[in-house]
Amino acid sequence: MPAKRTVFDWLASEEHEGFRTKYAYARDAQTDALVDEMIDIADDGSNDWMEKKNADGENIGWQENGEALRRSDLRIKTRQWIAEKLKPKKYGAKVALTDPDGGPLKVEVVRFSET
Repeated sequence: MPAKRTVFDWLASEEHEGFRTKYAYARDAQTDALVDEMIDIADDGSNDWMEKKNADGENIGWQENGEALRRSDLRIKTRQWIAEKLKPKKYGAKVALTDPDGGPLKVEVVRFSET
């Protein structure tokens, strides 16, 4: 594996066009893999609950594992942020400017005359 500096030098070099193409493809694939990971993290509920025990060590119920839930949320949000930055057209927030009925906005130009 080349050093990070070497990779950046190759990306900036005209002599490594093939490397730049492969690098772009790899980053594109990485973004899709991050989205797949988000689904896996969201679907994994194995640490969402923990046993609640009394002083004798007996199980008296279950409680949410807030730390695990917050960590899962952070892991998903981090991957989502990266995916939005690497592939904004596919994973970025969509902004649609429409009128109240969902149709296109109408622009009306009003000119004021100086009198």
